[in-house]
Amino acid sequence: MITITSPSMVFNDARSNRLFTMDVTQAVAATDTQRALVDKVVAAAARATGNRLDNLILNAHGTPGSFQIGTGLNINTMSPWADVKNKVFKIWFRGCLVARIAGAQTASHGDGAALRAYGVNSGNGHAFISAFARLTGCYVVAPTEMQSAARHRSSYPRGQLDSYEGLLLSYDPQGNISWQHRYPSLYGHDTTARTARMPNRE
Repeated sequence: MITITSPSMVFNDARSNRLFTMDVTQAVAATDTQRALVDKVVAAAARATGNRLDNLILNAHGTPGSFQIGTGLNINTMSPWADVKNKVFKIWFRGCLVARIAGAQTASHGDGAALRAYGVNSGNGHAFISAFARLTGCYVVAPTEMQSAARHRSSYPRGQLDSYEGLLLSYDPQGNISWQHRYPSLYGHDTTARTARMPNRE
């Protein structure tokens, strides 16, 4: 488990099969715009000690360079998020592949065949997350690989995230990769059943 320090906030997209609980927990509908989400972050930060959130978790499905939170977050829709600058220290993307570069240069990776079978053939997640970090002025944590689907539980203790799978990247507010950690990856992909073996049981 990963412990998230307070003050903290999470957006749980309704299409995700995980549920995280932080100091402020918000459900997100598919119709919620990025402007609406940012306004909620700004309001939560105004109520927090020091008028800033230590951590904001975005929990949704992802593909390389795109995140299915509300109406969709990508390099073309992220401009409202400039308003969280100085109001959030760190943003965590909790979902698949969002920092992945998909294409010929990664096709030979261990999960390359599974990604092709799922139609994930393109997208520059590195460019998106780097630009998002610069826009928000935040540290941003994002995965590059597929994540397990809620493992053996759908909800988690307050202030806790389950561990990631595969290579996890942290970007600094200048958009540079400042830290990385490799967790065990999913393996044994069955693209017909859309299942994989999980390396741990959190």
